[in-house]
Amino acid sequence: MTSAFLPGIGSSSLVAIVLILTLSWDPISVLLLFGALTGGATFMGSITAILFNIPGGNQSSATLIDGYPLGERGYPQTAIACAATASAVGSVFGVVVLMMLLPIIRPFLLAFGTFEMLLLGVWGLTTLVAIPNSSPIKGLAMCLLGFLVGMIGSDPVSGEARWSFGSTTLFQGLSLIPIMLGIFTFAELIGWARRYDLPPAKISGRAHDDTTWKGVIAVFKNWSLTLRSSVIGTVVGIIPGVGGTVASFVAYGQAVATTKEKDAEFGKGDIRGVVAPEASNDAKDGGSILPVVAFGIPGSESGVILLIVFSIHGILPGIPMLSDQLSLTYTLIFALLFSNILTSIVGVGLAPYLARLKDLRIDLIVLPVLLISAMAIVQLEGLYTDLITAVIFGIFGYFLRKYDWPRVPFVIALVLGSFLETNLSISVRLIDLGRVDPFERPASIGIMVMIAASLWWMLRRRTREQKVMAKAEDFPIAITLSVVLSAMAWLALFDAEPYSTTTLAVVFSAAFVTLTIAVLAWRNGGRTLRLPINPSHQIPLLTLLVLPCAVVGFGMEIGFAVTVFFWQIAMSEKSYSATLKAAVLSSLIGLVTFIYVGPLMDLYLPEPLVSKIFS
Repeated sequence: MTSAFLPGIGSSSLVAIVLILTLSWDPISVLLLFGALTGGATFMGSITAILFNIPGGNQSSATLIDGYPLGERGYPQTAIACAATASAVGSVFGVVVLMMLLPIIRPFLLAFGTFEMLLLGVWGLTTLVAIPNSSPIKGLAMCLLGFLVGMIGSDPVSGEARWSFGSTTLFQGLSLIPIMLGIFTFAELIGWARRYDLPPAKISGRAHDDTTWKGVIAVFKNWSLTLRSSVIGTVVGIIPGVGGTVASFVAYGQAVATTKEKDAEFGKGDIRGVVAPEASNDAKDGGSILPVVAFGIPGSESGVILLIVFSIHGILPGIPMLSDQLSLTYTLIFALLFSNILTSIVGVGLAPYLARLKDLRIDLIVLPVLLISAMAIVQLEGLYTDLITAVIFGIFGYFLRKYDWPRVPFVIALVLGSFLETNLSISVRLIDLGRVDPFERPASIGIMVMIAASLWWMLRRRTREQKVMAKAEDFPIAITLSVVLSAMAWLALFDAEPYSTTTLAVVFSAAFVTLTIAVLAWRNGGRTLRLPINPSHQIPLLTLLVLPCAVVGFGMEIGFAVTVFFWQIAMSEKSYSATLKAAVLSSLIGLVTFIYVGPLMDLYLPEPLVSKIFS
């Protein structure tokens, strides 16, 4: 919940860090914690959207359209109370619908075989591409890239190595937790050096009728809008791969479209512009649990986290979660429900004090969060390669965010990659043997219809966003991906290791899509494009590069000290006192790290390169 108070930081960063600390917990305690984190952070991300015009997460983006103008007009407390109440109502609605669907979903599951599971995963990815926040072609490119990253390691069916380069570490595949921490947490840390300078909430004075009660009443006064938005959130949450951002914007759009009043002020501080996205956003949480629990398919970032939690703690989605382990399912559901209600109450109670967030110095906690995250990553399996992976994907995630490329399709495709590939191989074999006829199974026909509907929706979209899907700003990312993917294609063709037809199809498709984007962007001005990195982001970027080099070269203790020294020197004025302060602080950090790694935790870490050179 706390991470959501930080502008631009959703629940994914905090959950990815906390996940490492719960490895020894029992399943009930883990589900209680992650259910609470999932539900709590959803509403809390709207606080900064209302107060500072900066969403606490992507799913809170729709709230700021009217939430921030409402605060500027002197109604910040009303807006926060309205958001809190709408969140609580939406959450209760979503959980009630989920509990009603659980008893009837089990017989439906029995009709699902490997082919239906394959189609369901494809449908989720289709909707992910068809209804993204950016252009469909970008969503497709990120989906394909997520598949390819998931293919690094070994074939799930044959066990043959792919892009392992003889490394036993890569043969096991890339770990999900370092990738999640990198693409979400590290990518956000780079931008924190600028974000501490938050724009002031330009509230000349609080209106005399700015009360909590007014915000609460607004939700029930517009009860039909609240109900419609809750239904939208629940339905969108159930669809695999869509997520809360789509749910909130769809709800906001229907609020605007169904308003009959000519004097409506949407975009200028209309309270209904807060009710709709908040109710939908929290109702989505209840719906999004269903595909994770029933099919093991994530519907959003939080679904990805829950699926990873299930995998780490030996919890098997599907029929077990709806029969023998039904108690675990209800533990997760009620944790989600109570956390939503509790955080809504807390949000209303703290409303008068939340305005102080505009003075928050986020830049002061960049280095501590970076070091804690790095320690957690290395502590997970005792591998420095995990830290390198996190840094690589952190920089990658930063540029994706900078150039407005979606990250969620990449993450969900990464998680679903092995699932889809395994079911594809088994399904093809069963069809060849005549054991499965796709057109004689009602479930498979129904899912194929949904896939066709999603593709139809995507092809009919003719929005402004789609017309500029290959902007000049897309050129750097697209051309880089094209080069990397072309290299992977060359290795797949000429390397001694065997590659399946599926692997070759995905890698060449990804290379073709990104090359197409690069060519279109080049024609739209990419030839003369000059997009330097924001000056305030250069030091965090360099620090992120220094960290793994120092740790691998000199070990964890000296590596942390070198990183702290570099940060302090780079961020402070060039003087003897600043250098002395940096030296003292870095020495202290090195000592604390030594005590933590050695006497306290007794961690076994790889030998640094310096020791190997001089040994």
